[in-house]
Amino acid sequence: MIRLPRTRDARQLTGFTGAPLQARLGRLLAYYYADGATGQVDFKPKARQVWGKAKPQLKKESFGKCAYCEADTAVVAHGDVEHFRPKSAYWWLAYCYDNYTFSCQVCNQTYKGDTFHVVGASLPAPPVPPSPPATPAQLAALAGSLCPDPAAATDASVARLFAAEDADLVDPYTGDPEKLFGWKVIPATQEVLLVPRTRAARARRAVKAAEDMLGLNREELRRLRWQAYDELETMALAIQEGRFTDARKKELLLRLQRQAQGSRPFAGMKRFFLRAWGLLGT
Repeated sequence: MIRLPRTRDARQLTGFTGAPLQARLGRLLAYYYADGATGQVDFKPKARQVWGKAKPQLKKESFGKCAYCEADTAVVAHGDVEHFRPKSAYWWLAYCYDNYTFSCQVCNQTYKGDTFHVVGASLPAPPVPPSPPATPAQLAALAGSLCPDPAAATDASVARLFAAEDADLVDPYTGDPEKLFGWKVIPATQEVLLVPRTRAARARRAVKAAEDMLGLNREELRRLRWQAYDELETMALAIQEGRFTDARKKELLLRLQRQAQGSRPFAGMKRFFLRAWGLLGT
């Protein structure tokens, strides 16, 4: 998992910013009141079509990879729009673009589902009256309080909003997984395991959540990561031990470092080892 860039360009956020977002949030409130204003919303088939429209842009932001396991979804699955904070518990964030990630179906459907653990209090819901507002202006104001407009918000303001709760799972948009995740090579079984990068409690919590909620140490991933690692190590050894001119060595090093670009599978793991070998800056 690596930190991902969240677009804030309104041209790339059709339907999730401005007046269209306000209209959708108004319909979300209508579902909320129709379902008894209990804090639970039954997302009807039409409602479920809303977040699906965010998939193309989310896929671009994660370079076509699962935001969690970093596998290429074009190879194994088409991928889902995943609610980082589950809509079953955080109904007001169901149409919030800043709550979306692009996830493979294994991480999302087989593992994560509606699971979401926090330490202490959960993110509080915005104040919603027990009955619908009396005027269109009041309804618009209430709709606007449900979630930030991604084109008007900043990464910092969104991070502050979600910092109201201490989630176990690291958000690839507002957190930095590479500060928490480390990797351990098991040559005997040709696997690479996700492990805490440090002994800090936050790193241990994040890795345990990634294992339990996302399956990031499932066998298929361990073996796929080994293949990527094996190729990376082979290239690194060739550069370090080969007899090349300085120019040729620089060229090969740049090619090696490209393997750790955000668009490449398992970039987080590759960056970890390249840094350990002194082949990538901090």
